[in-house]
This record gives sequence, C-alpha cells and structure tokens, in this order.
Amino acid sequence: MPRLPARILLPLLLLAGCSPHPATGTWSGAAPESGRFQRLEVTYEGRALLYAAGEDKAGRHCFWSGESAQSIALSCTPAFNPELEEHYRLVIGADGRASLRQGDKVLAQWERQVQ
Repeated sequence: MPRLPARILLPLLLLAGCSPHPATGTWSGAAPESGRFQRLEVTYEGRALLYAAGEDKAGRHCFWSGESAQSIALSCTPAFNPELEEHYRLVIGADGRASLRQGDKVLAQWERQVQ
C-alpha cells in the first residue's frame, strides 16, 4: 500500500478532526406532543442547552460527548437543582429525526431546525 507524504496526510487529519458531529445544531419538536422537552441546542464546543416544554430560558445546561457517528451522550445540570446531574442520549435515526432518551425511555422526538 502506498504511503501518503506528510504534507498531504497532516492536512487531511486536521480536516477530519474539525468536522462537526451530526448532532450539532438546534433540534425541536416535530409535533406539539413530542415530549416533555421542547428543544435542544447542541454547539460545536461540547455544550448544549435543553429546554423543557414552556421554558423561555434553558432549564438544563449540558456537556456532551460523541458516542458514535449517530449519537451523543449528554450530562446535564438542572437550574432548579445544581447538585443533580441528569444523563441523556440523543440518537439520530436514518430518517434524520432525533430522539432524546433517558435509559430505554424516549422523552422527545425532534427534527433539526434550519437556521
């Protein structure tokens, strides 16, 4: 197998490390009955804001990490109890819709919002 020169390999590695995770962006309910959470804003910097139904400001501030190409793990702290830590997973399906899960329970289903 031919080896790539360092001047080609290094830029390819840097580009691969900079591509955003498919979960980044704003996700919100496809229908009003989508669950107890209405929106999730996932940023490139490993942070996310989780909004419960009816909230104008995010009630949970989260850190996220990629689990796979189609899912992230969220570790969230609710504003009403900063000592509590909640854990969720955002899983993106083949249809492009995402589901927010806690254990085996689906809490919300969303679509990515175009900005």
